[in-house]
Amino acid sequence: MRENPARKALLQTTALVAASLLLSTDAASAAEKLKLSVGGYAEQWFGYTDIDDEGNSSLDLSGFDVKSDTEIHFAGSTKLDNGLEVGINVQLEGNSNASDQIDESYLTLRGNFGQIDIGDENSALYKTHVAPKEFGMGINSGDTIDWELTGSTSIGDGGYFRAPFGGTFVEPARANDSTKLTYYTPRIEGFRLAMSYAPDSNQDNNVQPDRDAGLSDGVMASADLRREFSGVTVAASAGYGTFLETASGQDEPQAYAFGLTLDYGGLQVGGSFAAFQDSGAHDGDGYTLGAAYDFGTYGVSMTYLHGERAGLSGSTAPATVQADRDTIALAGQYILGPGVSAQATLGYSEYTSDTGGAGDVQAAYAITGIRLTF
Repeated sequence: MRENPARKALLQTTALVAASLLLSTDAASAAEKLKLSVGGYAEQWFGYTDIDDEGNSSLDLSGFDVKSDTEIHFAGSTKLDNGLEVGINVQLEGNSNASDQIDESYLTLRGNFGQIDIGDENSALYKTHVAPKEFGMGINSGDTIDWELTGSTSIGDGGYFRAPFGGTFVEPARANDSTKLTYYTPRIEGFRLAMSYAPDSNQDNNVQPDRDAGLSDGVMASADLRREFSGVTVAASAGYGTFLETASGQDEPQAYAFGLTLDYGGLQVGGSFAAFQDSGAHDGDGYTLGAAYDFGTYGVSMTYLHGERAGLSGSTAPATVQADRDTIALAGQYILGPGVSAQATLGYSEYTSDTGGAGDVQAAYAITGIRLTF
């Protein structure tokens, strides 16, 4: 197999960073041993949804429901005598999840050189992405799909997570939390660069990747800016990701993401955009527009999301079907005390398809909940 120039350059850069880190530090002698602390969050939601599926009249999905999302985080760090800070973060799913009981697990190195993350964690493309602020259950994360669709609906609910149809926080090939190495430069005048390398698209997997059998050698790069100008805080990001090696006959999946927000006196306005290319049925793009006001004790946001997709529900093969979605949500938050807040979301979504085998889906929902952070 021919040597990929981009991969070779990336590996050389990684080796230089590691070498400079080792050569510039002495062995620590009196640093305190790392100790773990417990944190995380717990969300409990209660709400009513009214779902009309024109393609499957036998379904009755309307009514009240309770949904949960909880994670327990084990994290800690220590600063060595040479100034190097070393940390760890392991995130346990608080709800049963047969496919991924440990969400993220990675080690962090911080110093004057910047930051390095190693392990199962989102890439630079995802973590530096800028998008409008949302309160309640945000529509730009894919979470509200649980109140809008099920696998039984004619549109289907598969394959939206980390793809433009579900929101603008994306990963190439939807390779969420794949094992990787990420480097962030220090911020200079609010500007930062970052790059990730993933040997393959798998998470929690130490098997040596077969570069002839699937996706491998993923590269994700981004730049973001956070700076204040005359009282206005500007945040912007631009990122790209792909896999340099694929199975025979397949194109390299590509992902793009851009975002911009402006904050002044608690008021924020902004938008974000994401797109997939050469990703089969996931090909398409999406964007969000939003405004939010943070009053301190409470906040309110209005967000609009539009997405387009070449397929319906999780296939990676090329598709001739076009699906569209439009979602709008009004949300609010009230802080009851340290780490405790009441949340609410009022939303409406329309899903449409140009194939006769799937009808349109409309969903209106009112959700309230309690969010705890600890």
